[in-house]
Amino acid sequence: MRPLLVSLLVVMVTGCPGSSSRTQDQLAALQKKKEADARAKKDKDEKLENLPAEVIKLDAPYDDQQATVILPDAACPEGFWALFNGEAPGATPEEKKANAAKRKEVADAVRGKKYIVKLRAPTQVALSPYDAPNGKFSIDVLGTIDCTDAIGRIAIAWTDAKAGDPGNSAAKEGAELTQNIWMAGPVHFELPIKSLTEAKEFNDKNRFGLSARVGFAVGKTDVDKKLKKVAKVSEKAAGETLSFGGGSEDWGAGRLIRAELLGVRVATDREKKQLLEKGK
Repeated sequence: MRPLLVSLLVVMVTGCPGSSSRTQDQLAALQKKKEADARAKKDKDEKLENLPAEVIKLDAPYDDQQATVILPDAACPEGFWALFNGEAPGATPEEKKANAAKRKEVADAVRGKKYIVKLRAPTQVALSPYDAPNGKFSIDVLGTIDCTDAIGRIAIAWTDAKAGDPGNSAAKEGAELTQNIWMAGPVHFELPIKSLTEAKEFNDKNRFGLSARVGFAVGKTDVDKKLKKVAKVSEKAAGETLSFGGGSEDWGAGRLIRAELLGVRVATDREKKQLLEKGK
């Protein structure tokens, strides 16, 4: 009996630590899985937070079922090229000629449509610090955006726009030439809130949650040109002299559509709660 008892004790002593170690490993693996699942859920919830929970149905001019949506720095709607003189787009000379022949038809179709620009906080819809003495917030909605077509960039402005030099801050230090850009002031709103407590709650909730929709039709167009003479530069390479420049280059702001503003709507709560509006 004594040898058997010793053997049993050996098994118990050597077996228990191994079992405990496996249990700890299983618990650690389970905890890691729970943490990974929690992170995945959090990431998913944060992504969904930026999207409307349901399709927002709005009256004209803000309903995107009745208008063409334009996003800042994205593609222009089809046919904007026809609003301007110059070469028509096309992959071949024949395509360019065919498009040029349809310029008026395409331009009329573009002018017959309504458009919406969707903007978001904090840069496109900017909430100012609370003005406690006057009991109000200021909200500024961007007054211009750019889109791009086959020819290049087109600025769209729904406030007064002018072409100008952005200054040295927008160019490389010491640059001799700077590119003009179309500049337009924002659409300005004031939101009165007298209570400091309510103002703090509004700021915390909406500083990054404001949105705006701008409804417009196509108005007049403009083109800014700034011709500059560029000095001729010659360089020697592989026994040959290569020349660059020596002519005129256009550093203007380019094409602009002056929009006929139909309305600006500022909202929160994923666009469901309208805060402010300005009509045409």
